[in-house]
Amino acid sequence: MCNETTGEQNSMRIGIIGAGKVGGSLGKLWVRAGHEVFFSSRHPNRLKALVEEAGSGAYSGTVADAACFGEIILFSPNFWGLDDALKAAGPLRGKTVIDVTNPLEWNPNDRMVRSLPWSTTAGEELAKKLPDAQVVKAFSTIPASFIPHAFFRPAQLQRLVVFYCGDHRLSKLAVDRLIADSGFVGVDAGSLRLARELEAPGRLYRAGLVGIVEARRLLKEIADSAQDGLLVSRVSDQPAFAATASSSFVSLGTTRSIQERGCPAQRSPKIISEAEYEEEPSLKARLVF
Repeated sequence: MCNETTGEQNSMRIGIIGAGKVGGSLGKLWVRAGHEVFFSSRHPNRLKALVEEAGSGAYSGTVADAACFGEIILFSPNFWGLDDALKAAGPLRGKTVIDVTNPLEWNPNDRMVRSLPWSTTAGEELAKKLPDAQVVKAFSTIPASFIPHAFFRPAQLQRLVVFYCGDHRLSKLAVDRLIADSGFVGVDAGSLRLARELEAPGRLYRAGLVGIVEARRLLKEIADSAQDGLLVSRVSDQPAFAATASSSFVSLGTTRSIQERGCPAQRSPKIISEAEYEEEPSLKARLVF
């Protein structure tokens, strides 16, 4: 069965859809914290190096396999590949889905721009497409290159914040724990509607890497503006978002079949382009406490 237990009371089973810079880095940290992690790609035979680096408790295979394996799903393809990723994964019924995506795409001028109307968000659109899952927005404000270094800040007051939001309390509690297990401190920004602030070019997204004191100040600012009817983020100049993509599907491979975990392997259709781009500006001057 897909939902068999691991035998460890505090261990979670996590399926990662999009084992790129974000998904690959977080997955390795979660294995280190004692969780079981299933990395997926449309080229599962290339995931071997990632799984070996992650160590015991890491597995790999297709997107369908990862969806079957995980009680929690880290959903981190490029936004333009969202529909293909969902087609490969299936309905994800009853699962907590951590949405890492940012609604960005390349325009004809080779600039990264927002690809959704201002009236909605990637998190809300994903929730509409997954009515039987519990979507929590998280990790969309963290530069991918910083994630592997989070564990070098062991003291609670040294940890940087990962904002998250969603409409399901128990799912948010699980996500908060995974944030802590990856070396960050989680801060609940509210309902899924607040995803507009966690996605480009929202205020929490633009804030970069912040500590707990600055995080609380930012949330108070957002709450105050909401009371004044100014919840939608406003920017005077549309920035080029070449620095801010979520992870892409990358070719990584298989060491242990999902069939050993009790789920039948399935073919996975083509997901998205493997093109990558540089994601964030320099971390210097973005650490705010």
